[in-house]
Amino acid sequence: MRNSNALITYGLYPATFVAELVFAYYAMEAGLPEPLIILLVTISAMVITAAFERIQPIHPNWNKAQNDVKTDVCHLLVSMVVLPELLEAALRAGFLVLAISLAPYLGADLWPTGWPLVLQLLLAMAISQFGEYWVHRAMHEVPWLWPYHAVHHSPGRLYWLNAARFHPVDIGIDSIVALTPLLLLGVPDQVMVLVTVWVAVHGLFQHCNVDIKLGPLNYIFSQAELHRWHHSLVPEEANTNYGNNIIFWDIVFGTMYYPKDRVASEHIGLHGLDNFPGSYWQQLMAPFRWREITRNSLAYQGSGGSSGTTRATFSAPTSTDETN
Repeated sequence: MRNSNALITYGLYPATFVAELVFAYYAMEAGLPEPLIILLVTISAMVITAAFERIQPIHPNWNKAQNDVKTDVCHLLVSMVVLPELLEAALRAGFLVLAISLAPYLGADLWPTGWPLVLQLLLAMAISQFGEYWVHRAMHEVPWLWPYHAVHHSPGRLYWLNAARFHPVDIGIDSIVALTPLLLLGVPDQVMVLVTVWVAVHGLFQHCNVDIKLGPLNYIFSQAELHRWHHSLVPEEANTNYGNNIIFWDIVFGTMYYPKDRVASEHIGLHGLDNFPGSYWQQLMAPFRWREITRNSLAYQGSGGSSGTTRATFSAPTSTDETN
């Protein structure tokens, strides 16, 4: 039993991650439509994470619903399915016109299509994640952006489905920043599909309630073991590990947080905001009702210091600034 537990803890994510990428590659080679490939990969990853949450949860209490499933399904449909597809289609159309107009001046492709596919995938992730890192960090550090990102930090538990809990403004900015450089550089469709597969599989595992540990791989992937600290109630812990898929830029800019002598607490959420709205439509409107929501709170999660830098810690509005 101990060996099987260790196999799940250390092997489930790497094995699933590699298997899904290999499947996507050969499915593209076989001519399967790209949307179908992404759908099959996403559904299989959902089934795997949901099943292993019951087999080997890191926190059994997180397997108990908190009146959050309906809300998270709505976030999934809007923020992970409809909105990204619309944004990518719009960006592709716009950049196609731009590329045609600039082609006579550029004279060559900007993307290294001659590289091995694995290296192209790694380069695409490093480039897209650079922008995502700074957007995510700004969501924590810029006061007017935080209310949009607070929606993602509002759950009292982590499980596979709330990987999709993002306000449309939050995920919209994030998607634009991630996709724009890749489309401008002319990244091939094959690489774009593999990037999408990476992001889909990683996101589900990053938020799943499975006892996953990666050891040295934590210095590559921004996986569940690191990401649970990002959902901490302690600002100094939560304002770290901003990488959505890779931890590389956190290492570069000094925001990686990886204490090896303890694990992140199961008590997560928004510090001082136990009454954060729970329904989808209320969460959609929460940034526009932020002062009302936070008025009676002692404090709400914002930003703390890390890596020698000083960042403001947001507090509840005082009587002098409560006007709407």
